[in-house]
Amino acid sequence: MKRNILKIVSSIILTGIFVCLLSALSSAELKASFSLKGPTTVRAGDTVTIQIKADGEGILGIRAEITYDKSQLIYSTSSGVLSKWKVEITEENGKLSIWAEENNDFKSPINSSVTLVKLNFKASEKLKTDDKISVKLKVLEASSTEDSIENLSASYSVNVSRPLSDNCDLASLSVEGYTVSPQFSASVTDYEIEGEVAYTSAPLKINAKAKDGEADVEISGSRLSVGENTIRINVTAEDGVTVKTYRIKAVMAQDPDYVPSSDSTLSQINVSEGRLSPAFSPSVHNYIVYVPYEITSVTVTSSATDSRAVPPETVEAELLPDDNEIRLVCTAEDGTESIYTVHVMRMPDYSAADTDTGTGTDTGTDTEEYTDTGSDTETETEDTAADTFSETTDTETVTGDETAEATTSEEPSAKDPDTEPEESDTDIKEPGDNKNRMFPLWALFVAAAAGLVLGGAVSILVFNFSNERK
Repeated sequence: MKRNILKIVSSIILTGIFVCLLSALSSAELKASFSLKGPTTVRAGDTVTIQIKADGEGILGIRAEITYDKSQLIYSTSSGVLSKWKVEITEENGKLSIWAEENNDFKSPINSSVTLVKLNFKASEKLKTDDKISVKLKVLEASSTEDSIENLSASYSVNVSRPLSDNCDLASLSVEGYTVSPQFSASVTDYEIEGEVAYTSAPLKINAKAKDGEADVEISGSRLSVGENTIRINVTAEDGVTVKTYRIKAVMAQDPDYVPSSDSTLSQINVSEGRLSPAFSPSVHNYIVYVPYEITSVTVTSSATDSRAVPPETVEAELLPDDNEIRLVCTAEDGTESIYTVHVMRMPDYSAADTDTGTGTDTGTDTEEYTDTGSDTETETEDTAADTFSETTDTETVTGDETAEATTSEEPSAKDPDTEPEESDTDIKEPGDNKNRMFPLWALFVAAAAGLVLGGAVSILVFNFSNERK
């Protein structure tokens, strides 16, 4: 029983709460307000962006109009800002019609202050200083699912500002502690400090004031290094476009405690053709480079190891056949010099030599000379061979028969000397050929050796025969 009573009471309470919530929701009113926001400064020719802002609760759709003076503003583009809202804008006779609605099944109403639309205009070039620009918004209707609000308005206005200045002149320029020449004039941009500036690590104090207080002055290079320096004063006008640069030349003296560098070595040598041999080293001062005959010129560049040294100039050399010597002189800060030498060896024209051999002109001449020499040699050889062969024939005649030895000893003139040349000629000549036969040199050497052997044998026999007779 008690449980039933509790259930009934709980149901009544829940029903009451639900009814109260429905009553509260149904009695809630639509709230909406609008405003226009734009730049606080507008000049002729500027781009002017106007924002339509909406603030409220439950806004799901807006229909509005924008009015402006077409002689002052020229409409260009627009864009919706809310990602889940659809915006359509049309322009006609200085009036913009705007339709914006929630595009997410009523799940993304406007419940706070938001930017709804951005409108871009171009300010007329004909606008004058202090002209007033006005833009007006009229919200014809702002609606929710159950309610709407009509005839809400807002406006934006601004006075045209003066044009930005393009004045980038200086009113004065000086260097503290030093005299600058020539005398300052806004139209003169190049100056120099008279005399040398004492060595210091602190920057010089440059006093430069612009004629236009809105112009920007920027100074660079006031911290000097030893030697010549250029201090630059850039003046940018208020318009951000017009710029003028003033320059001051200053020469700072060397540190009295400074010791100049004596490093005169090179850090590299580069040849446009071929390769250095040996490989480059700052301590090696002589190199050789081989290039083909077809290479007629080379370019040699080099760099000093010490930035304060004076490196050699770039050398562009026309090549002659064989050795071409290129000298590179590097001068250190203290005057010390180092000389590097590159020998560029241009190889012979081998292709020309091959072409001459092919034609046979020069080689033919050499061959003829060689042939003449050979003819002389063969003639001398032939004479020598004939004499040798004749002597051999004589020896053979004596030793040919042992019984003839006595006759040879007792009657040395029995044989007719004229018959030996005939026998020699018979051996040398071919039958039916009246020309002398050319024997190979080796055959003559063999014949001579055989003759010596036979001669020795005959001498021994004769000696033995003589001893027996005694």
